[in-house]
Amino acid sequence: MENNIIKYITEEDINLILLKCEYPSDVIVENYDVCNASKYMMGFLGDYWKLKIRIAIKNDENIVRKTLNFFIKAISKSNLSKAEVVREMKLFEKELCFYSVIKMNINLPDMKPWSARLITPLNEALVFEDLTSLQYETRNKFTRFDKDHMLQALKTLARFHASSIIFEENKSQRLQRSYKINDEYSHLLDEGGYHKSEPWFIQCMNGALETITAYSKYSTNEKIMNLIKLHWNNVWYSALELSNMSSEYRNVICHRDLWNNNILFHYKKVGETLKPDDCMIVDFQAVRYQPPAGDVMVLLYCNLDPKFREENLNLFLDYYHKELELILIKYGIKIEDVINKEDFLNSAECQRKWGLIVCACLIPQIWIDDELITKIFCDTTQFDKVLTKDKGTFIKHMVKTNQDYRENIMLIFDEIIERYILC
Repeated sequence: MENNIIKYITEEDINLILLKCEYPSDVIVENYDVCNASKYMMGFLGDYWKLKIRIAIKNDENIVRKTLNFFIKAISKSNLSKAEVVREMKLFEKELCFYSVIKMNINLPDMKPWSARLITPLNEALVFEDLTSLQYETRNKFTRFDKDHMLQALKTLARFHASSIIFEENKSQRLQRSYKINDEYSHLLDEGGYHKSEPWFIQCMNGALETITAYSKYSTNEKIMNLIKLHWNNVWYSALELSNMSSEYRNVICHRDLWNNNILFHYKKVGETLKPDDCMIVDFQAVRYQPPAGDVMVLLYCNLDPKFREENLNLFLDYYHKELELILIKYGIKIEDVINKEDFLNSAECQRKWGLIVCACLIPQIWIDDELITKIFCDTTQFDKVLTKDKGTFIKHMVKTNQDYRENIMLIFDEIIERYILC
C-alpha cells in the first residue's frame, strides 16, 4: 500500500463502498489497497487513485473470493493550489451534484451508458466503477482521433444529449407545461472557468496573444498585428456568450471538456486489428446548459487534425444528428420537434467559435510530454503560476523549444485570427 494515499481511505469507507455495491453485511474484507492511477498526471485539478478490495463471500460450504476494482477522484492532497481552485470554484460539489442529482434524473436504465457509474461520495472524493477494469482506455493524446474513434465518440455524445431531451420532454408532458432542466438546476450549471473575469480564462486569452505577438506568421506585419490586438478580446468574449443558454436553439446539458483524457474507448478485434466499439465520457465538472452543437464542436476541435476535421466536418455533423434522431425515435420524440437538421447545422457553425476557443484554452496546456506535464503541474508553485498568473511565458517557452508543440498550437491561434479577425 502507498502509505501517503491509503490513510485517506478508511475501513468505514470500504464498508460504505461494499454497501453501495449491494454486498451482504457479512462479506469478509480480506484486504484492500490504494495506489496512484498513473505515475503521470491524468487531469489538472485532482488526484486520481485505484482501489482494489479483496473480499470473501460464504456460499453454503464454499467461500467465493473476488477482487473489486474502483477508480477514485479526489480533491488534491498533494497540490495545495489545485485543491484551492477546486474548493473556490466548488467543482467537487458541482460534479457530485451532477452525478447524484442531475444524472439520477436524466439517466435511462434501458439506454446504453455514456459515463462511469458513481458508487459513492467520500470525504472530498468520488468513487466510481473502474472503467479500465472493464477494458476501456484513453488514447495517446498525441494521436488525433481517426474516423472510427470520432464516430464512436459522437455516438456516445448523442446518448448523453438525448438523455436531457427525453427527460425534459417527459417532464413537460407530466407537468402539462414547458419544462427546462436549467429552470431547476441552473445553480449547478454555471460558467465554471469560462468567465471573462476568471484568472484561468484571462491567462488563456492573454497567453495566446503574447505568443502570437512573438511567434505568429503575422507578428512582423504591424497593420495586421494592430488589428489582431484590437479585436482579440472581443473574439474570446463573444465565444463565452455562445456557451450560455440559447433562446434560438434547443439546449441540453453539455460536457464542455471533451479532450482526449476525458474520453475512454472499448475495443473489439476485427480481423487482425482492434476497432473501437464503445466509448465513455468522464469528468463532469464543467457541465452547462447550452446548444448540443457546442459540445460537438469542442469534441471535433480538441481531438481532430484541423485539415482532417474540415474535410470530414459534414460527415461528422450528419452522423451526430442522425444518431440523435435514432435515439429520440425510440422514445417517441421526433427530432424535427427538437432541433431539425438545418437548425443544427446553423447552430454548429455558430458554435464553431466556442469549440475553437475551448481548444485554444486546453491544447496549449495538454500538448506536452507526460513526464514534463507531471513535473510542471504537480508542483504547487508552478501550477499556480502557469494557470492563473503567467501562462504566456509558459506557452512561449514551449513554442520556442518544441517544434511539434509550436506547429500544433500556432495552427489553433492562426485559425482564430483568420476565421474571426481577418475574415
